[in-house]
Amino acid sequence: MKPVLSAEVAAAIADGRPVVAMESTIYSHLGLPSPANREALDRCSAAIREGGCVPAVTAILHGVVRLGLTDAEHERILGPARKVAERDIAVA
Repeated sequence: MKPVLSAEVAAAIADGRPVVAMESTIYSHLGLPSPANREALDRCSAAIREGGCVPAVTAILHGVVRLGLTDAEHERILGPARKVAERDIAVA
């Protein structure tokens, strides 16, 4: 399964800029409750950018492994979600 990169992550990799992967569970309702999850996502992303890196939230959406999400995809993970473990990837 080949991951799909966001345009920003793909550009950063092509330019040799550092990318920091951020596991999505902590930002979903499975990790932090709303609105703390949004605040944590925004603060972590800002800190990564201030350090000169590109944040890349990782998630499986519609059965596709994503590295770096759009604003709409961030909204999706901030709401109700299911946790996917390695054993589930074949069916996700």
